[in-house]
Amino acid sequence: MAVGPAEFFSFREHDLDGAKAAVGQDFFTTSMDLVDTTASYDFRFDGVVLGALAVGVSQISSGIEVGMADLEDCYYVNYSASGAMHARHRGRAVEVTPGLGAVYHPVGPVAMTTSDDYGSYAVRIDRRAVNETLEEQVGHPVPSDPELEPRVDLRSASGRRWDRLVRLLCDEAGSAPSVLSHPMVAAPLHDAVVSGFVHATEHRWRDALDRPSRCWSRTPVHRAVEAMRSDPAQPFTPSSLARIAGASTRTLHDGFRRHLDTTPMAYLRLVRLRRAHDELRAAEPRATTVAAVAHRWGFTHVSRFAQAYREVYGRAPGATLSGR
Repeated sequence: MAVGPAEFFSFREHDLDGAKAAVGQDFFTTSMDLVDTTASYDFRFDGVVLGALAVGVSQISSGIEVGMADLEDCYYVNYSASGAMHARHRGRAVEVTPGLGAVYHPVGPVAMTTSDDYGSYAVRIDRRAVNETLEEQVGHPVPSDPELEPRVDLRSASGRRWDRLVRLLCDEAGSAPSVLSHPMVAAPLHDAVVSGFVHATEHRWRDALDRPSRCWSRTPVHRAVEAMRSDPAQPFTPSSLARIAGASTRTLHDGFRRHLDTTPMAYLRLVRLRRAHDELRAAEPRATTVAAVAHRWGFTHVSRFAQAYREVYGRAPGATLSGR
């Protein structure tokens, strides 16, 4: 799926109308009221809109009651960073505490009541992205509104991985400059969050996702390798490489492990590292820097780039640039 430029948001509000407008801009609310009408109110909300995702972290000082109508075109996950929340959706109640989150479907109103000093992570994912990712992962069509369990356990292995990705996006949304502004970095992170979501939640296709997907033929691997070598600056993701290869992401991953002893994204990083090496060798030292070359090829952390470069080429990238 195509991922456009990241759009960052940051709100500080001290009244409910302002908070409702802030949340409604990239998420959704229909009502918001203080549990204690005499309490003071402070609301902070920071995050990013990226392709089919909106991810944010919020903090409220006083307990509130929130109501939402049908979400219609997306799934919404809310889980606790601190404090607790009681949620009601589609006739079921969910207690949201650290490590346990609520999953809201496109159809069905939502009611939430939070504790005081409630901090939460909020994730909105377009329903089409969820559907397409689930179909791609299991290898066959699924209903347009797949039924997911209303709870997500962030303490499971897949839940912990997804939680780390969500927190990473929130951390990067608050950074300046943010790596999410770089398409080569943002696109695979976007895909990882959507894919991680369908792996972290419970549903009827859970067992199919956990079954091995074998790749005995080298053909899908060769197709992906050729695409990466031909245009490594493209913001490839596991799913886009799988489409090029004519295989599922799980099948292509197995193929790379089986035939090249690596993963598609690790291979892509090596291809880009080679391009960066070639550019450093050919560059005029006074005309560029190691950081500029690294960033151009999707390496946003110069120290990590330098470490990877030394492991492959046996010297610092600065030595290559200077001709030493």
